[in-house]
Amino acid sequence: MMTLMPKPIEFKEFYELLKAAKNGNKKEREKLEWILAEYEHAEGSESAYDELGQVFCHIGVMGLYDYAGSDDIQFISRLEKSVWDYLEIRVGMSLTQHMVETMIEHAKQHELSTKMCEKWDISREELAENIEDLAVYVAEGIIEVID
Repeated sequence: MMTLMPKPIEFKEFYELLKAAKNGNKKEREKLEWILAEYEHAEGSESAYDELGQVFCHIGVMGLYDYAGSDDIQFISRLEKSVWDYLEIRVGMSLTQHMVETMIEHAKQHELSTKMCEKWDISREELAENIEDLAVYVAEGIIEVID
C-alpha cells in the first residue's frame, strides 16, 4: 500500500471483472471493456490516487495487450511460460516493467501530476513519491489475475 494516502485504494471490482473475463465469461468481458473505457478518463474518481489508479488500470491492460500482441484476456492467460520468456527477450523487459513504464510514460505525456495536484490539492512531492509504487501495485494486481 502507498504511504501518505488518506484512504487506501483498491480496484476489487476491476480485478474481479478481469478474472471473470479471463475465465471466459462473455458478459463480464463486455463489462470489463466498459469499465476500461470509463477508467481511461477516471470520471468517477474519489481522490488523486483513485483517479491515477483508474487511469493506470486502463493503461496497464492496454500495455498487457500490446506486450502479448492480443486483446483476448483468455488467450493471454493461457500463454505458456516459454512464450512469456520469449516476449521478455523480444520486448527487452519483463511484463511488469513494460506495464509500469507505459503507465509512467502516459502520466508524463499527459502531465497527470500537474493536473492531479491542481484538481485534488495535493503536493507534487507527495504524488511524485507514490506514482511509481501505484503503477507497480496496479501492474502486479493485473498480472496476478491473469497468471
